[in-house]
Amino acid sequence: MPRPNKILEPTKTYNLLMTVSQYDKLSVYSHDMTRRSLEQVSVADLIRDAIEVYLEVLEGENEED
Repeated sequence: MPRPNKILEPTKTYNLLMTVSQYDKLSVYSHDMTRRSLEQVSVADLIRDAIEVYLEVLEGENEED
């Protein structure tokens, strides 16, 4: 059975280099969040969420200019 699609719009794949320490921290958070919720939370989900927050901040800064 294939994994359900979490992203309901066009996507692009990007290869990300990060430190082992960064990944390990995100892995602990994703594991804890998965245990507390009714769905799987992956490291990739956390990275996508962080990118979305970052983009919102950048867009807010551009609106102020």
